[in-house]
Amino acid sequence: MRACILTWGCQLNHHKSEEIAGVLAEAGYTIVDRPEDADVIILNTCMVRQKSEDKVISRVAELARLKRIRPVLIGVGGCMPQGRRTEIFSLCPQADFAFGTTGLRHLPEIIAQAQRGERPAFLPEPLELERLPALRKSPFQAYVTIAEGCSHSCAYCVIPNVRGPLRSRPMPEILAEVRELAEKGYLEVTLLGQNVDAYGLDLRDGTNFARLLWEIGKIPIPRVRFTSSHPAHMTEEAIAAVAEVENVCEHVHLAVQSGSDRILRAMRRGYTRDQFLRLVERIKKAIPNVNITTDVIVGFPGEEEEDFAATLSLIEEVRFGTVYVAAYSPRPNTPAEPLGDPIPKEEKARRLQEVLNLTRKIALELHKERIGESVEVLVEEYIPEKGMVMGKTRDFRTVLAPGGPDLVGKLVEVEVTAATPAALLGGVKERVA
Repeated sequence: MRACILTWGCQLNHHKSEEIAGVLAEAGYTIVDRPEDADVIILNTCMVRQKSEDKVISRVAELARLKRIRPVLIGVGGCMPQGRRTEIFSLCPQADFAFGTTGLRHLPEIIAQAQRGERPAFLPEPLELERLPALRKSPFQAYVTIAEGCSHSCAYCVIPNVRGPLRSRPMPEILAEVRELAEKGYLEVTLLGQNVDAYGLDLRDGTNFARLLWEIGKIPIPRVRFTSSHPAHMTEEAIAAVAEVENVCEHVHLAVQSGSDRILRAMRRGYTRDQFLRLVERIKKAIPNVNITTDVIVGFPGEEEEDFAATLSLIEEVRFGTVYVAAYSPRPNTPAEPLGDPIPKEEKARRLQEVLNLTRKIALELHKERIGESVEVLVEEYIPEKGMVMGKTRDFRTVLAPGGPDLVGKLVEVEVTAATPAALLGGVKERVA
């Protein structure tokens, strides 16, 4: 049997797809890249925004044409079935089975039921914290989930409903996984969690994110990243760990969502604009070369022009390396759902574009400041049509340089000679590893 896994959403979801692949590979499946080559097609879904759901619904309908050619099973899994458990088969009528965000070790049984002509929907409450085999896509970069779920109740967010409350993995288990990756020659691990810096708060034994970083710092792996951080949990101890642990990269993704105190209260974010700015100041003081990136939502119900202006001014003041911006999308069973979606789509699109324009302007200015520097780059990809390689600096800046496929998976030194809003440009000086 051949299986193809299609993924939407965050890095946690992409790693979850690696685990789905690992479970199926252990059960004897061959994992293929193209739906056209598969006997079983699995869509690992996201429902953070309506657009993500719409794409899945459309893709399922499109894939159903394969059933006219040969027997093929289509399964919809992850966040969308978990959040739409009573309506998933009406939304995706061509799907043969559905499963939620946990209990993935049962997936081979669920597929077997679908093969027998049943239409199973395995949707347990999302409370189990599973340790699953992962069929990793990269031989040099790896995701490591340290916690799942979220115990916050942000007004716009569906994640607590579909992923459950915060559940942290035991530290020895995480450290063992990172050691194993180091022994296999991995150069970079990214620690994952909905609120990664809340790690350990549910364990109530003194375990916390800072302690985890210090322990991982003892493992010989060149780069350690983490995402995403919540301002409420970025403690002084965590900041110090990022600053002082040698293999932890100088990049902090810190979601702000809005620059307006009024909107932050309505969003139930739990901090003010001033508190966020003071946190940024402490991070920059401790880590002078840090790249702070963020998430912003425009068009939250009740966002007036002055609220949006406050968001723009905060972006200008902090000078984020990257702003991941999205237009507000009402989500089912969230505190904000009763507020509707009063801001017109065209107005939300205008605000989104203004954020993008400002972000690009700042990014270009920041990148021009790096011209003449020599930066360490982990090469992630070869772009044959350009004859160039693409990679990331420690502080998560994209770099493009002339080079061949032999550089992929290598650490190299690049001298920066030019800049665009999207990337630093330069030439490879030497290999580091």
